[in-house]
Amino acid sequence: MTTIRLDVVPQDPEDHVWDVIVIGTGAGGSTAGFNLAHLGRSVLFVERGKLLHHDPTVERGTAFSYTGDPEAALNHGWWPRPFYCREEEDAVPVPTRPPIGSGAGGSTSQFNAVLERFRPQDFTPRRFFQDISDTSLPEAWPVSYEEMQPFYERAESLYRVRGTQDPLAPTGASLLEPPPPSNRESAVFDALKGVGLHPYRIHSALEQVPGCVGCPGRLCPRACRNDAARICLYPALEQYGAKILPNCRAIRLEETGRAVSRVICEWNARRIALRARIFILAANAFLTPVLLQRSANENFPDGLANSSGLVGRNLMLHASNHLFARLKRTAPALGFNMNYGLSLNDFYVHGGAKLGNFHAHPVATRNELIRFLTQHYGLSTPTKSGSSIRPIRSAYLPGALLSMMTPMARFLCRPWTVFAAILEDLPYAGNYVAAKADGDEDIVYTYRYPEELRRRAQMMCDSFKNALAPLFDVSPLQPVGALNGSHVCGTCRFGDDPQISVLDRDNRAHDLDNLYVLDASFFPSSGGINPSLTIVANSLRATDKIAQRL
Repeated sequence: MTTIRLDVVPQDPEDHVWDVIVIGTGAGGSTAGFNLAHLGRSVLFVERGKLLHHDPTVERGTAFSYTGDPEAALNHGWWPRPFYCREEEDAVPVPTRPPIGSGAGGSTSQFNAVLERFRPQDFTPRRFFQDISDTSLPEAWPVSYEEMQPFYERAESLYRVRGTQDPLAPTGASLLEPPPPSNRESAVFDALKGVGLHPYRIHSALEQVPGCVGCPGRLCPRACRNDAARICLYPALEQYGAKILPNCRAIRLEETGRAVSRVICEWNARRIALRARIFILAANAFLTPVLLQRSANENFPDGLANSSGLVGRNLMLHASNHLFARLKRTAPALGFNMNYGLSLNDFYVHGGAKLGNFHAHPVATRNELIRFLTQHYGLSTPTKSGSSIRPIRSAYLPGALLSMMTPMARFLCRPWTVFAAILEDLPYAGNYVAAKADGDEDIVYTYRYPEELRRRAQMMCDSFKNALAPLFDVSPLQPVGALNGSHVCGTCRFGDDPQISVLDRDNRAHDLDNLYVLDASFFPSSGGINPSLTIVANSLRATDKIAQRL
């Protein structure tokens, strides 16, 4: 590990008026800053966590069990504080730890670098849910798939995405070649085709580094994962003159005359005020709306950019089903590992219902499988009735592992493949994120588990099991419909009408002339596939237009 050059950290950041200040360095923020710096604009990144790839105090490649020490969490690239969740507005918030990354690259530095496109039907979501009256799902996004397509192509090229074409929705994109499949991967792929499904090699931003065993849920010790820091943040700093303040916490934004004038931060144990012509929020869809709420003033008493009352509202969290699938006829020589991973969208729209994606990630050893299951997913699970949620401990805490050991013990001695589903969650105004009143950084989110989501989760699970039945034994790992806290979105949605959206079609706040939001907060619907590529593509689209203003 090498220490990053000191000249990328400005010594007197308050003395400069930047073209752009970007708050957050995940998929949206790093991509935004890179594109703007590449186009010749002066960019300052503000990052709550550490420069994970260069800071000598960071623990790379090691598992992390939270002990209550925020600094230890930051040293492993995790958000340092608990979140608080509740099922009803008057319920007592319960602390939980969703798997949210913190530091250079954000959550992209921790997970499997899956970068899949939304499907065309995701951009007209309401037509699939006409009978659900209480959702705030719009008829359509303010941009179309056709408008997004060239930016998807740019994002795939920028992040060096590998994989094969989805037979059900081929894009013609120039994907890089994935590594050769393992014997097990080939056998599972062929069997899926044998039952009439349409698998493909998953679209991931992973390099073909010899000896890689996979490290989901922890910082990669090799140059395998093309996370947002490696691909965008560090090139912006080292090649295009951008600067960064690591370990810097944005506290509030100050507004003057329909424009943000300063962001107040805490850095090196002191308060600083940073100025820019344009401000971009990309802190995560949990954290961005809370920063806006904490920036309330006389002009915006309910929170900055919140004349619609929707900042923090319409919280969405993908639901997940985890299923073991075992080939009924297989040989021990197939081995355990998968070199790259598989994906399929046969159940994206199925039986007249909008569902989502199934995928199997690469896992090289049984220990890595356990780590993947306990670290990649798991914010909460539905109760037996499906009407509410029961928070579980963090996806990277030993308690979650222990809760899974009984079902794992039955299966890990046999050649099972783990499939995970991404099931579309719908927006409801009553599911929302808010600043916690008794903490200057903590948040509380309210999420009432919808009955329609429980039904669709069960339908997706049953459809998958029935389809695979001729050639596979399929067994669920946990109750269907566990919420996926790493896919949070929707809390500052974009749209054409300022009465029912926070941002315009270019991701600029309706209420302010120079404030943009480029994390997953802008999603008006969640889709049924990993959100990262859509965040990256939209960031490229929006910053092309921002650059024209500067």
